[in-house]
Amino acid sequence: RDPKAHRFLGQIYEAEDNTEKAFGCYKRSVELNPTQKDLVLKIAELLCNNDVTDGRAKYWVERAAKLFPGSPAVYRLKEQLLDCEGEGGWNQLFDLIQAELYARPDDVYINIRLVALYRSNNRLRDAVLHCQEAEKKIPLQSSLEWCSCVVETFEV
Repeated sequence: RDPKAHRFLGQIYEAEDNTEKAFGCYKRSVELNPTQKDLVLKIAELLCNNDVTDGRAKYWVERAAKLFPGSPAVYRLKEQLLDCEGEGGWNQLFDLIQAELYARPDDVYINIRLVALYRSNNRLRDAVLHCQEAEKKIPLQSSLEWCSCVVETFEV
């Protein structure tokens, strides 16, 4: 009946790489004390990082998204889930990246991710156009990762 005890036990199981037992303890802790927002995010991360694909990860990521709107951590978890879906998740992943880019247009990681997604789907024209548009609007030149992405795109 003590949420702290369940949380602590979950941490022990997680340290032992026992995802299922850690998940069960964390879930019980949240059931006993629903105000643990950080634990909801931790559950989502635990399931996503261990490739749990039975629907639980999606549920916990969506729950975390409601608690942390606009969070880069939640965005990365959503992206990770859609990556696991392969071809079927491409359109959803594209929509997710576009929405995140609208919210954070100067985020280097998201710009790189969009260009990489275009390249992986042989949409090279779109990749080049995005590189050019981003270069006009955003001071991305100071990022080595961005410069490498642009060079890689133009080389293809």
